[in-house]
Amino acid sequence: MKATPVRAHRWALKTGMAALSVLALTTVAACGGSNDGSSGSSGAADKADLTWSFWVAGAEDQAAWQKVADQAHTDHAGITVKLQGAPWDSYWSKIGTTLASGKAPCIIGMQSLRMASYANAMVPLDDLMKKYGMKAEDFDKPIMDGLKADGKQIAIPYDSGPMVIFYNKDMFKAAGVPDPKPGWTMDEFKAAAKKLTAAGKTGLVTTPGDLGTMSWVRTMTGAEPLADGKLNLTDSKFEQGFSQYADFVKTDKIAPQVPGGNPDFETQQFTGGKAAMQLNGPWSLIDTKGKVKFNLGIAPIPAGPDGSKTYTAGSGFGIARSCKTPDAAFQAIMSMTTEKPLTTLAEAGRAYPSRTAAHPAWFTAAKIDGAKETIDYASEHSVPLVTSKNWVQVADLLNRFGTQALNGEIPPDQALKTIQDQAGAGS
Repeated sequence: MKATPVRAHRWALKTGMAALSVLALTTVAACGGSNDGSSGSSGAADKADLTWSFWVAGAEDQAAWQKVADQAHTDHAGITVKLQGAPWDSYWSKIGTTLASGKAPCIIGMQSLRMASYANAMVPLDDLMKKYGMKAEDFDKPIMDGLKADGKQIAIPYDSGPMVIFYNKDMFKAAGVPDPKPGWTMDEFKAAAKKLTAAGKTGLVTTPGDLGTMSWVRTMTGAEPLADGKLNLTDSKFEQGFSQYADFVKTDKIAPQVPGGNPDFETQQFTGGKAAMQLNGPWSLIDTKGKVKFNLGIAPIPAGPDGSKTYTAGSGFGIARSCKTPDAAFQAIMSMTTEKPLTTLAEAGRAYPSRTAAHPAWFTAAKIDGAKETIDYASEHSVPLVTSKNWVQVADLLNRFGTQALNGEIPPDQALKTIQDQAGAGS
């Protein structure tokens, strides 16, 4: 989802500037309305110099992603795509203002959790997909759905993935705990985590990040954060699930307390061998494997009363409404999401590819027993996490008050009520 797998998916959306820029988008009309791609008559279809705005983490990242952009020129001699990169946090702090200005680059990197905030300033792609023969069924359905707004396709995904459990196979073996398999229950998970919590190490590490929190709540009670498009965190089932989640730290004591101001805490605890399990996405698996000094395994999220339930998230590429050549931009996006560049990304461990034809390359690169079985199972029990237009604010509040709830400083239902009161009116 994010270009650098280690830090991929810092689901904490922490910048106030991002919230302000998102608010600006609520007033955006169809900037350059004739360029919405609906007629396919705006601008040259096979000739354009395009700019692609995306998140990158340095020169190496820039070069790797520029190769993805270059696929457009390979396929269409008259089209060039230049990558305009920015670090993850600064990208999101500026992109809303950029889109609202009407002067945004044609191609925009977009993440499924944030998309609702920006969709009004982007071109619906359904007509362009039909015009140029792009088939939705060639991609993983959960992430195609996750990159829709009001039923319209806003971005074409390059990566996706259901949230799954990463686990330290060596710690499991030393503690005499069997490897988890698809179908394992919440009781089995807690029993394993308690047995693995010893000698200064814990069975699990977690944080109040939005995607992880929502996935745990969903599998434990089936509750969703939204109802009819509105924030619904004070729903009794959601409160119940969040309380059970907080119990991992404050009552069950199978996870450490969460320090404030360290977005890498969860990954550091797991990769450093201090925690036996971590909820994460397949986009981080290959990079994680390269950094740990133990045998790495993955398993689905444990099943609650209604089975194992998780969320899928991912990222892709869309077109700004201000783009003067939407047809050329769409053809570039088609090239950038074909099997060849997605296979290259998969082999390099930069993404779990959204296009099903590129999956085998990722599993070959991962070389982890049971990976395909686990991800296929998790995908079948997954839905996209649908978010509100003010999710930037929601995620920021969740990190602030969720941390206090996990650490036992305030009751979980109080944390949720505070978040609901402060953010609910804008959802």
